[in-house]
Amino acid sequence: MIKRIIARLDIKNNFLVKGMHLEGLRILGYPELFSRKYFEEGIDEIIFQDVVASLYKRNQLSSLTNKISNNTFVPIIVGGGIRNIQDIKETLTNGADRVSINTAAIKNKKFIKEAVKIFGSSTISISIETLKIENNYKIFTDSGRTEINKNTFDWIKEVQDRGAGEIVLNCMNQDGIRNGYDVKQLLDARKIARVPLIASGGAGNMDHFYDVFKSCNVDGALAASVFHKNEVKIEALKNNLLNRGIRVRT
Repeated sequence: MIKRIIARLDIKNNFLVKGMHLEGLRILGYPELFSRKYFEEGIDEIIFQDVVASLYKRNQLSSLTNKISNNTFVPIIVGGGIRNIQDIKETLTNGADRVSINTAAIKNKKFIKEAVKIFGSSTISISIETLKIENNYKIFTDSGRTEINKNTFDWIKEVQDRGAGEIVLNCMNQDGIRNGYDVKQLLDARKIARVPLIASGGAGNMDHFYDVFKSCNVDGALAASVFHKNEVKIEALKNNLLNRGIRVRT
């Protein structure tokens, strides 16, 4: 199976931002410039996430997605503030290939099935923000602001039973600290997930990508800071993985 390398761009008020554990957001620049750069360097996919959309009950990425999709020719996934079928239609019409849903899927149990029926499972990606609390993993909404009293692995079972085509597991304990992906949690998630599983949170160097692909057999690995700061170059990363026996797109 060919593994995917994915760049995540967190957006606030049309600026690219990044923080730690989804907090302390700092402006890094314009997402249009970063997106074009990643496309030229060979990224497989780009995720745009409006990090305050659910909090303020809005969806403001359509115009930005439209602008970027006109000259960035890789699959684009858009998340943040996707609350209903109309939001999905608008997002796809403006150039997104898939949508990423978190909060709305938890608040409305019928939403995933309804969306899959209309748009197909391959269009619906479920973003899960998960945090280890004592010896349990719990899920969160609103970009990590609101704890939901639900076990992460139970939620994985639920969303795939409802027809979701992909799961992005954002391990908040590791987010932004670049000490490596949460291999233990991803291993447990992989045992449950029958759909493509994307690792998110913790990438700090090329070894971390290799470790998560080799140890957890995830379908893709997502990163932000190491790409934004040019600490890991995408072409060099892919060559490194190929040389170590991990199949990636070239």
